[in-house]
Amino acid sequence: MPNANRTRALLAAQKVRVRTDPTPEEETKLTAEERKAIYAPKSAVAMIPYRAPMPVRVVKTTAKATGWGLGIFTGRLGGILVGESKQGFRS
Repeated sequence: MPNANRTRALLAAQKVRVRTDPTPEEETKLTAEERKAIYAPKSAVAMIPYRAPMPVRVVKTTAKATGWGLGIFTGRLGGILVGESKQGFRS
């Protein structure tokens, strides 16, 4: 648990303004075009420029799901075979 002096020092450090921070007089207002460029809704293609095309994403997702399914199937089948081998294959 921090003591009072440490808390006071942390709060004072947060209030200190760095010289490189712009003062309110130096801040400029955005023009309408700049505001529109920043805040206007963007298409998904513009937001994610390096996203793979839809067929590639479908193939990758299908391959992952198939891999998981085969892994689960193989694990269960392996478990059954190991359980049977403990009892003996010839019995």
